[in-house]
Amino acid sequence: MIRYLNTVPHPWSREIIEHAISDSFQDAKKSIEETAGGKLWRTVQDLDDSIRIFHESTTELLDEICLFGDRSKNPTFWHRANVNEVEIHTRVVKKKLFYCTSSLMALVDHARRFYKATPVCGYTDQLKAAFSSPGLHDFLQGLRNYNTHWRIAQANWIIRHDFKSGVRVAQFTVTKPELLAWDGWSAKAKVFIDSAPDAIDIYGLFFEYRKHVQHFYAWHKGAVLEKYGQDIQPYFEYKRLYEGIMKKCTWNLIIANAPKTVNPYQYLDQYLTTLQIERLLAFKHRSDGQVDALIQMLGMEEFCDEFLREKVLALFRPLT
Repeated sequence: MIRYLNTVPHPWSREIIEHAISDSFQDAKKSIEETAGGKLWRTVQDLDDSIRIFHESTTELLDEICLFGDRSKNPTFWHRANVNEVEIHTRVVKKKLFYCTSSLMALVDHARRFYKATPVCGYTDQLKAAFSSPGLHDFLQGLRNYNTHWRIAQANWIIRHDFKSGVRVAQFTVTKPELLAWDGWSAKAKVFIDSAPDAIDIYGLFFEYRKHVQHFYAWHKGAVLEKYGQDIQPYFEYKRLYEGIMKKCTWNLIIANAPKTVNPYQYLDQYLTTLQIERLLAFKHRSDGQVDALIQMLGMEEFCDEFLREKVLALFRPLT
């Protein structure tokens, strides 16, 4: 069955969208989501999801390293009697490292596909500037496979004491000989290993890399919105109109079924933030001004006709 909106040329007015909703609100929503702007925005959100997954997996890895580092400061942690506990923490660190590097590879692949379909000016230059260390990407991607062969040992933890400040820091490191003992590195990854310190601090590496990711993708999203903002604009306008009309229908239904003696203040915290409630209560109690302020806070000023406004005013009329 052909949807109504798909038979109407753009731009779609409020009246057209109202007609579509009256036919089928579900079909109307699908047609809006399937506009060019809707599809483009969905790809932007999908890339945001990949970035968020990488950030979350990196945070989990860094947290686990901190936890493992803190517990390993206790000399008894490495005693043979506690070998099971050590193995458990070791497996968790390896698992988090695998998740982190896997999410990184997925993000890189996703970003490449996105750029191919939705190019922006300056992408390559910004990418090189943000990730300037030669071979870093390749090293981190190879680290996922290396991790499956790596036996984390006590020697991978370096504990440093600062006697002046009294701070004791545990670093989780991997040495060049350990890395180069594995023959799975690409040529570019080896370039990074050769230029790295003798002991690579895994925590510091991912902490800094995450900052580069945040910087680059903040620039990238801004560049996408700058170039494609006009293409996305109609979608957001259609979506705004659709949601406003649906709100109007919903509120008409809610108020129509509300008891005449209902206390409207009882339900404010279901729809307003604490700050909005405070601002609403600054208006004269049960006044027209308070009702108009409520309508505005609900984002309904454009869609609340006189008929609906009268219904709301009736709910807020002073009790007798």
